[in-house]
Amino acid sequence: MRRRALPFLLFSMVFLLTGCWDKKEVEERSYVVAIGLDLPKGVDLEKEQAVDVTFQFSNPKLNVKGANPAEGAEMEDIITLTAPDFVTARNMANSFVTREVSFSHNKVLIISEELAKTEIFYRMLSTAFKDREMRREANIIVTEGKASEFISKNKPEMMVRPHRYYQFLIDRATETGMVPESTINRFFAITDGDADLFLAMYGSYDKNNKETGFQDEDQYIAGQVPKRGGNPIQLIGSAVFKEGKMIGTLTGEETRITRFLDNTAELRDLFSSFQDPLDKRYKIAVRLKQTKKLKVKIKKRNGPPKIEITYPLDVKVLSVPSMINYADNLENQEKLKTALKNKLKENAENLIEKTQKEFKGEPFYWSLNVRPLFDTVKEYEEWDWMNKNYPLADIHITMDVNIVGFGKQLKESNIEKVRD
Repeated sequence: MRRRALPFLLFSMVFLLTGCWDKKEVEERSYVVAIGLDLPKGVDLEKEQAVDVTFQFSNPKLNVKGANPAEGAEMEDIITLTAPDFVTARNMANSFVTREVSFSHNKVLIISEELAKTEIFYRMLSTAFKDREMRREANIIVTEGKASEFISKNKPEMMVRPHRYYQFLIDRATETGMVPESTINRFFAITDGDADLFLAMYGSYDKNNKETGFQDEDQYIAGQVPKRGGNPIQLIGSAVFKEGKMIGTLTGEETRITRFLDNTAELRDLFSSFQDPLDKRYKIAVRLKQTKKLKVKIKKRNGPPKIEITYPLDVKVLSVPSMINYADNLENQEKLKTALKNKLKENAENLIEKTQKEFKGEPFYWSLNVRPLFDTVKEYEEWDWMNKNYPLADIHITMDVNIVGFGKQLKESNIEKVRD
């Protein structure tokens, strides 16, 4: 029996050992942590396919926890080359990169605005991501200038390892709500669904000071934030895509509202400021939190559909520089609540009007509420939600604002003691 079982055991071990045939050590690979795509100069895209590809590599020795860079050691390496697409550019890079180029750790895909506004961008992205190393959870950033310069000018002073920097930057910017969730997987899910607008993170670098003067903290897009010193990179606002092509931008405030109006977006509590209704010289700092799902009711009828939105928000007052007593005065509380409701409703209505008239489409993923109204996919496609019905839809917003707290308050008598 043992002699009969021996060939079977030896044959089984072959399958167990084949899993390591293509194993590569860390030192044998060059890991790309960021990919940049630009339109090449002097190339006619109607006659030939070409793109400038920028790879940012991370030194694998410095990615090990506790490892210290040797004197003169580089933490990163950045190269740019022209290729038909960024997948074939990987093999071209090995003509001068000594290690095997790997996309398995890539965190971000940076696209120049110039390229994002062409039709070739979607074609290039959709075919390239059939490669097994391309990660669909990687994030898309559209930059105002060249992607190569966005990468090369990015010098984070507080972060040694570039792969960690991009992850922290994107995670924190997404938490504040000033940029959208823009993974490659979401891009294809929305674009191929042919029913909604896709929002990508919008970035810039300080190439020409375009400050627009002081505004509220979230009414900027990248390149307009009034900052001095530090890393020149800015990440705020969003680039709007329709059918895989960039058609416009949204500010940080508009991006926040978009995420509040989208039940598929994960959004934590956010900080914002509003004009004090009883003393317009000051602004009240608040924390906004959406504890309940947005209610979307869509009624199909002859002509444009009717959409009723119930917009729930919990508001916690954090700071009242005017020193007006809102915590104990119920009349003042009611005035504050009314002012907040009116302002939030006005902001949402302005954004919806912009998407209907300027973009001719909606970025809120409300198509998920429209599709159950039809029996077949063909009926839904013929109805044409994005191009024919949403731009003309009759939309009504009801604000459900609840003030949940006023934080720690100082009475006027305490302020006088501090002054004395």
